[in-house]
Amino acid sequence: MTTPPRSRFAELKVKADEFLKAHSLGVLATGKRDGSPQQSILAYRFDGSEITINTGDVAAKVKNIRKNPRVSLAVVEGPTCVVVYGEARLLQGAEAEAYVGGPVESGRQGGTPTLIVFRPETYRWARLEG
Repeated sequence: MTTPPRSRFAELKVKADEFLKAHSLGVLATGKRDGSPQQSILAYRFDGSEITINTGDVAAKVKNIRKNPRVSLAVVEGPTCVVVYGEARLLQGAEAEAYVGGPVESGRQGGTPTLIVFRPETYRWARLEG
């Protein structure tokens, strides 16, 4: 007897979420003004609901998100890859501090500390089961 496709997807989505929680380095893709992709290797956090990225407001990824909030994040380990897509929002100042429960840093990026936050809406994966 085989598992129905919707049940199978739900099981794999749980595994994808666990994979994202267990890692902290990925490649964020945003869209440049000319429509070409801008990719950034960066650290992220996933709480099981939303992905959070610390940066500064002068970073190209922030400028791109202001124009087009659609983003993707790819996380790879060996042959396993999880890619999530969503619509990002930018948080700064008191709003960012309230979101993380304390001060926000911009890391290596300059400018005003900024959080990129998005909820994965679409998932793609490869070799999630080993």
